[in-house]
Amino acid sequence: MPAPHPKYEEGVPRDCCKVRSCNAEGQEFPGQMAQFPYAHPTDKTKGIVKRKPVFGYDKEHTMSLLEPVFSGLGGNCDYERLDEKTLEAFCKLLDQVDMEAVQYEACEGYVNALLGMCNAITEECTGVSFMDMGIEQQVMDELGRAWMFFVRLIWIRDLEWENLVRCLSDPNAEWSVDEDYYIQDPAPMVKYIVASKLLVPLQVWSVLLQAGWQQVLPDKKHMYV
Repeated sequence: MPAPHPKYEEGVPRDCCKVRSCNAEGQEFPGQMAQFPYAHPTDKTKGIVKRKPVFGYDKEHTMSLLEPVFSGLGGNCDYERLDEKTLEAFCKLLDQVDMEAVQYEACEGYVNALLGMCNAITEECTGVSFMDMGIEQQVMDELGRAWMFFVRLIWIRDLEWENLVRCLSDPNAEWSVDEDYYIQDPAPMVKYIVASKLLVPLQVWSVLLQAGWQQVLPDKKHMYV
């Protein structure tokens, strides 16, 4: 049995998605009595639009998911020490997997970028790096596998994910009430999907930090935190 593989819609670039095609009067075809007689025209591109970010949609929520990663370490370790620019870069990197259609079979460079970002975030929130904790190899192996799992979850573009992306990407989402991807309030769905997709790598990250933190010399902990 062949392994699951994403199905890309013919004629739609992988960094795009297809939404409702309509003119500025909300008509999908000439003479239509549009339910909402106004819209951002998408007919010239036949409804093909660039994919919009999911992880960066609510950056504060994405940041809040880091709280359990650093909780319980002691000292002044705190996810709220994360710099705003680092958070911005983290969300942008997470969204890259979908917006640039990173392929699961060729994601080594992307996963390495994620591991580098995790190290930068760890250093900001704890004052020490993976190297200081002596867990570099475990990070490469275990956290690397966890991020590959994350890539696969997004790469497969399941129906739930794709409908959310189409909703967020449709400039007329609030008026596309008859579309199968219509979500009246996408914010709760974004929170649910973001949390579920990040669950595994964040759990592995937390476990590695709990183990690594015990190896940091007391004087070094004091010096950094």
